[in-house]
Amino acid sequence: MVSLRRLIRANTAKSAVVVGQRLPCAAYVATTLLLLFSLSLVLWPTSKVSNVAPNHLHKVCKVCAGRPLLGIRSFVILVLNMSGVMLALKHCIIPRIIDRHQFEEGFDIDKYYGFAAQVLYHCVLCTCFAATICITSLDDTLYHLATLAEPAYCTIDVLLLLFTGTSFTHWQLKPLLVHHTISCACCHALMYGIPSSIYGKMLQFVFHFSSAICLGIANALQTPSLKLSVLQRLWMQVLSMMFCAITRVGLVFILGICVLIDAKRIHPAAYKQVVLELNAASIGSFAFVVMKTPIITRALQEAMQEYQ
Repeated sequence: MVSLRRLIRANTAKSAVVVGQRLPCAAYVATTLLLLFSLSLVLWPTSKVSNVAPNHLHKVCKVCAGRPLLGIRSFVILVLNMSGVMLALKHCIIPRIIDRHQFEEGFDIDKYYGFAAQVLYHCVLCTCFAATICITSLDDTLYHLATLAEPAYCTIDVLLLLFTGTSFTHWQLKPLLVHHTISCACCHALMYGIPSSIYGKMLQFVFHFSSAICLGIANALQTPSLKLSVLQRLWMQVLSMMFCAITRVGLVFILGICVLIDAKRIHPAAYKQVVLELNAASIGSFAFVVMKTPIITRALQEAMQEYQ
């Protein structure tokens, strides 16, 4: 019985490794299909046009009132406030909760605390987007601020890299720019192109929920005080891989199609611009999968070797 359980666990882990090896190819395929679908919507428009007015907001945001210039003002305020909150979390609050002395000498504790702060940030935004999806009586204020939060954070990250030489989570310039492309393109398209799209809210919820889970697992695996067993570490790596595949490729692809259809149905004046921005966001998201999946796959393979 013990050997059978061990065999099942090993086969499950091997299947997750295979998924990780094929996930970049799946991301390339999903990108191609989304681009072709977008092209078909642009080249062969339907005769029916929705009665929804361009940029119509059912319940107008109290911060920007549906006007991009006021959105820029709120964006600048968010950058200033979030920079203080995120840096306080990283350097003051989290170090008091997670003792730095438990880590080995040479461990990149600054990066660890940065990711811990980012996990909390993603959890807060998950709650915000869940509220906008479930509570229909809310106006667009919470949704707009939550949507602006991601490009605001990315701006902070890029500024930290430029002025200090180290980003918030020690990312290099390439993944930072990809991340910034996703957030800015997605933000503008969803806020001012199709603000009433429920699929846009669900798409952002999936982005932040998957990031919170995967980053949380990665940080937990590096925390000595948790005293994780070899089997627990293996299952956490398997969960991270499978969750990444389901959400960052599967759900993002499905919701991407739904958002594009919604954009066509709502039919804003700048429909082609909205489609272009949504495609830039999807390409950036799948490029992120291509860059990060090999890291998760290697970690899973190491956990398998440790278990065996």
